Amino acid sequence: MWTWKVFHVPGLEAIAKNFEETEGVKITVSAFNPDEVYRTKITTSAQSGDLPDVLSYWSQGQWEMAATDLLLELTDQVDEAWQNDFLPGTFDKYGIFSQDKFDSCAKDDKCTFKNISVGQVFSVPYLAGQAYFVFGNRQIISDAGLDPNTPPKTADEWLEMMKTIKAKTGVPGLVTGVQNPDVMHFWIFNPLAITSCGVETYDAIYNGRGTFTNPCTMRVLDWLYQVAKEDLWMPGILQTNIDPADVAFSQGKAAFDVGGTYTLGFLLSQGMDANNIISFAVPPLEGSVEKTLKVSPFPLIDAMVTKDCKKPEVAVKFLRFLTSPEQMSVFAKMTGDLPAVKVPADPEKVGSTMVGLLNALSETSPFSESKAEILQEPGLVLKTGLQQFITAETTPEELAPKIDAANEAAWGARGGPKNP
Repeated sequence: MWTWKVFHVPGLEAIAKNFEETEGVKITVSAFNPDEVYRTKITTSAQSGDLPDVLSYWSQGQWEMAATDLLLELTDQVDEAWQNDFLPGTFDKYGIFSQDKFDSCAKDDKCTFKNISVGQVFSVPYLAGQAYFVFGNRQIISDAGLDPNTPPKTADEWLEMMKTIKAKTGVPGLVTGVQNPDVMHFWIFNPLAITSCGVETYDAIYNGRGTFTNPCTMRVLDWLYQVAKEDLWMPGILQTNIDPADVAFSQGKAAFDVGGTYTLGFLLSQGMDANNIISFAVPPLEGSVEKTLKVSPFPLIDAMVTKDCKKPEVAVKFLRFLTSPEQMSVFAKMTGDLPAVKVPADPEKVGSTMVGLLNALSETSPFSESKAEILQEPGLVLKTGLQQFITAETTPEELAPKIDAANEAAWGARGGPKNP
């Protein structure tokens, strides 16, 4: 089995060992990275007939490989019982070639998998993910006299926690990859806005039928402004991108880190103690329409059997073993990454921090229901303004009308606001 995720190797090897003990077949796991090295390795091996029996690959990338006859078809192998093991919205939505995907491909002259038929299956997901999660340093929270076992239920409580931590320990409250302008927009502003406003109003605002001066969005802007005004960001935050932010958090340079399910595995790979990490979904502001943020994951990595496999029956059996709840629990606990499989929210089986992620997962999410279209022009004004809160160059009262003006102009250029 090949992968490009080096820190996944111990988890995959543990599963391979369990498979050998059960089936008497040895599975060797090899990692090749970075990404481009891995892609090149696959391309050259496909040409020489040296592909591995089982291949890990980016979800949705299986269709191009299948179209060139590199993969074993699994359509008749993944039965209902196996399908039921996967998280909703992973295999059912992305692992089966859908009519929508077929139609979209047919209309796209550049689509390279027009020979794939509706209903075909060539892979199964084993890693899923989503953004909108907060990670906290248990020790720093405790040092401030707060209870790390009681995550904040609202963003207001979270803000007060950060202020207390800064006052009592001197440790900054928050870090995330602010240098990337999308991070504050998509990972913090949007989840706070969609819960504060509700999907209908959130959509109306972005789609040009509402205004960013709506109290529900002003409260979000005010919250982010307060984080900056209270000096709760880690120093140098505007020069800090996503990975450096996670590294800084793992080194105890901030009490909280905003990221996604995939952040946990990275933190563990940096040597952070899993028992020193708490996790929770971005909490809504007090008075929000949605009282909790429901998060629905999507698949990130699939496993597939290649055309060069000499024992396809055994390889398929390994895929089913790999993606069983029992083995994916082992993977989750060892790697800190979220399986695309239904695993129990039991800290003994999956690790204490993983439980915080699992408890926030849902079959539906306000984002999956939303039909908001975020246009480039107002999006840029919003992203820039959020960063300017940190440099004290603007305020919520100044920023909101500017976003509205950019949004109105952008929708006007497209013939008017988007209909519901």
